[in-house]
Parts: sequence; structure tokens; C-alpha cells
Amino acid sequence: MSILTSLSIAARAMQAQQEAIQTTSHNIANVATPGYSRQNALMSASAPALEGQLLLGNGVTVTGVRNVVDRFAEMELLGRNASLGYADARARALGALQDAFPVSGGIQSALDGFFNAWSALSNNPGGQAERVAVVNAANALSYQFSQTRSLLVDGQTNLDKDLNTAVGNLNSLLTQIADLNGQIAGAEAGGQPANDLRDQRQLLLQQVSRLTGATVLGGDAPQATVLVGGLVLVSGDRAATLDTDTVGVSGFRLVNYTSPNGGLSFDASTLFSQGEIGGILSLRDTEIPDMLGRLDQLAKTVVDQVNTQHAAGFDLNGAPGGNFFAPIGAVAGAANAMQVAAAVAADPSLIAAAQTAAGAPGDNGNALAIAGLQNGVFAALGNKSPQDYYLALVQDVGSQAQSAGDQADFQQSLLSQAQARRDSVSGVSLEEEMTKLILFQRAFEASSVLVRTGDEMYQTIIDMVR
Repeated sequence: MSILTSLSIAARAMQAQQEAIQTTSHNIANVATPGYSRQNALMSASAPALEGQLLLGNGVTVTGVRNVVDRFAEMELLGRNASLGYADARARALGALQDAFPVSGGIQSALDGFFNAWSALSNNPGGQAERVAVVNAANALSYQFSQTRSLLVDGQTNLDKDLNTAVGNLNSLLTQIADLNGQIAGAEAGGQPANDLRDQRQLLLQQVSRLTGATVLGGDAPQATVLVGGLVLVSGDRAATLDTDTVGVSGFRLVNYTSPNGGLSFDASTLFSQGEIGGILSLRDTEIPDMLGRLDQLAKTVVDQVNTQHAAGFDLNGAPGGNFFAPIGAVAGAANAMQVAAAVAADPSLIAAAQTAAGAPGDNGNALAIAGLQNGVFAALGNKSPQDYYLALVQDVGSQAQSAGDQADFQQSLLSQAQARRDSVSGVSLEEEMTKLILFQRAFEASSVLVRTGDEMYQTIIDMVR
């Protein structure tokens, strides 16, 4: 082996150790960077050189820089983010909706007050003060129904705004992923590693999964394909476009989809069933409407039953009782339409407390009958009394909120565990990197000694020639 060959080996060794030190420095610098995967400089022995009859070693070379990634752990993180996004959206919204159903006060207290006012009227059927109290209690009940319904509708409106924000964020993420697909493909086609770009893309994919529950195809390939509900969100360096500009028949926003190539566009709301967007749509379009329907059904049943019984009695003038509440035609919106009939509100003497015309004004039979509706069971309420029906609604909302909160905590715990597993493989260990740094430093120093030795050998030969 010639002295020149030895110097060449030393030079390549110094370059290889320098590249390894640079990679290690990069790892240390990114120890706290979210989504970063530690990188290794891949070293291999250079092809041996034929010296006479011998194949002699030819030093070391860096063949590439590889990031340490466990694809199973990365895919698990996508799934955990999707589950947490769905649970977290539900927990936030349902927690706020609980305010519509207070533990004390609200509709439950208003129902008690309303029927208690009729009971008090039965003790003094001709009393003007008692009649005014009945009208006031009915107005209080109407207010509570309207207020509760408004809070639920406000919850839907807020979710609609959240949907608009989430879709805007999703569009930005999809565009960035498509751009990174192009950069990664271009870099790797030229033989350059795109490890950092892949890490950035993976972090964006986790955010997309949290929003939509999307699945990813070709995670190892230069260009990842992102799908949700059979829709292609990202294909190559092109991204689909989503918008919430269209309002549906419900009065809330639709999620319109336009394919990456722009050739297909339609309402894709029903296809987003996972992630944060799926949680928002489920609550806004299914669960809150169910709460509103049950609330409206209770309001209409109370109005119908009170009106029916009131019409069977007689007022202070001995005339048949008319409607106590203004009649409500449809169930939908009933909680917002409940109000005392204008004639009764203007003249409480029209309240039909008597059971017979001859018994008025001292007859309290009809007032007692209306007070007894509090404990009556009605088919429209699933054979429950008004109080029991309302309590069942409150318990269901509370149970859903509690369950959603527990599920969000559970999913956060699972995500943290998945992140820990990922970091145990791909994360940067400062102790390990410092050990490597010392090793590469010593190897670099040894190679530099080899250079000096070769230089001294040359100098000896030159001195001999002189």
C-alpha cells in the first residue's frame, strides 16, 4: 500500500467522522423538536483495492443518513390522534351543554312551581292573587323552556363555527402535506435524504388524523396518499379542497369536497365521521337535535294536557274554560313557542278552576285535576310523568358529558403511551448522542494522526533523496 493510499484512507475517514459528528449534532439540536426522528450516519467499509496479489482495505465511507422510524408506532399515533380528536370535541361541547340543565332551578323547578301554583289555587279558587300566581308560574315555565332551548341552539351554532375553523385548518394542513410530498419526491429522486421533511410531514399527518381520522397510504414512499371515508384528500403533490360556504336545510354548514384534480365536487358531510370534525358533526346534527326534540316534546305535551284539562273546567263567570296556553301545532320548536293564552294573561278570572259551572267560583275540582297532571303519565312522553321525562333527559345529557370526559381522558392516556413508545425508538437520547460524539471525535483525531504520520513518511523519503 502506498503512502498516498494511506493518506487517502485517512482523508476519507476524517470526512466520514465529520459527517457523523454533524449528524449527531443535528440530533442534539433537535432533542426537543416535536415529531423529530433521530438520524444515524450509515458507515461502511470502502471497496478494497488490489495491491499486487492482495486485496487491501480502503477505509470507510458514509453511504447515507437514515432516520430511525418505527412505522407501526407512527401508524398507531395516527389512530390515537383520531380517537382523541373525536372524544375531545364531544367532551368540550357536552360539558358546555350541561349548563342548559342546571342541578337546581331551570325547568325542573319551573314545573314544580307551575303545578304548585295550581294546587295553591285549589285552596282558594276565587282568589285573584292565586290566579295571578298561576299566570306568573306559567310565564316562568315558558321562559325556562325557551331559555333551555336557546342554550341548546347556541351550542349547535358554536359547533357550526368550530366546524368552519376546523375545515379551514384542515385545508392548510392538506396543502402543506401535498407540498412536502413534492419536495420529498424531488430530493430523494436526486439521491438526497429527506428525513427532516418526512418528519415534518408525519407531524402534519397526525394533525390531519386528529381532525378527520384520516388513513395514510404509502407512508414509506416519497409521496403519501391521505384518505378519509373513501375520499382522497392528498394525492401526490395535489390536495383536495374543502369548504363550508354552503348552508344546508338545517341552517348549518355543509362540508363540501373538491377532489385534488378539481374534477369532482359534492357535499361530503356524512363521510366525516371520525376525528374532531366527526365529533362536531355528530353532536351538531344528531345528538343536540335529539335533545331539542325531547325538550320540544315535553313542552308540547304539557301545553296539550293542560289545555285539554283546562277546557273541561269553568272560569269565575261560569263559562267553559278555553285554552290556558296558546295552542302549539307542531312538536318542533314547541319549547320556544310556549306562552300563556293572551286572553287568560289579560284576565286571570278566565282561569277555569271549577269542575262545574254551578260550582264556580268555589269549586276547585279542575284546579286539582290540572295540579294532578304533574304526576300523570302520558304516552307522548313514553308513559312517563313530565318530571320523570325531564329528569331522564337531564340524566342522559349528564351521562353523555361524563362519558365523553372520561373517554377524552382515556384517549389522552393512550396517546401519551403511544407517543412514549414512538419516542423510545425514534426520540433523541442525549446520553447516547454524547457517547457517539466522543467516539466520532476520537476517530477523527486518530485519522488526523494518520495524516501526520503519512506526511512524516513523505518527508523522510524526500530527505533520503536529497
